[in-house]
Amino acid sequence: GITPMLQVIEEVLRNKDDKTKVKLMFANVNPDDILLKEQIDALVAANPDRFEVFYVLNNPPSGIMSMFSPWTGGVGFINEEMCKSHLPAPSDDIKVFVCGPPPMMAAISGDKAPDKSQGDLSGILAKMGYTKSQVFKF
Repeated sequence: GITPMLQVIEEVLRNKDDKTKVKLMFANVNPDDILLKEQIDALVAANPDRFEVFYVLNNPPSGIMSMFSPWTGGVGFINEEMCKSHLPAPSDDIKVFVCGPPPMMAAISGDKAPDKSQGDLSGILAKMGYTKSQVFKF
């Protein structure tokens, strides 16, 4: 879920001397499934130079609702194109945190090992060139 990610984000943003930039890709099925959206959006508004969020929905708003608030986020599942557009390139000074249901973990980073250690890196992040030391799986 979003809880471990939000804890890290809040701690990073709490220190105004810290210049760390944070990007969150947050995938859900429906708009109403986006937990803590108001809190996340408030953090973005308060830290526009340090925090960005990219929402992804399987079922974005459509019809009359989309006319009043058109969906600008991603549609479907998080994929390589979205990751390339919204994540920093692999480098020694970045860390990517991944949290989600097993199918998403398998697609993005590979799941944790049976002993709950980090396990091997696979999926989209491995294909993009990230290393095991640059990715942390919750």
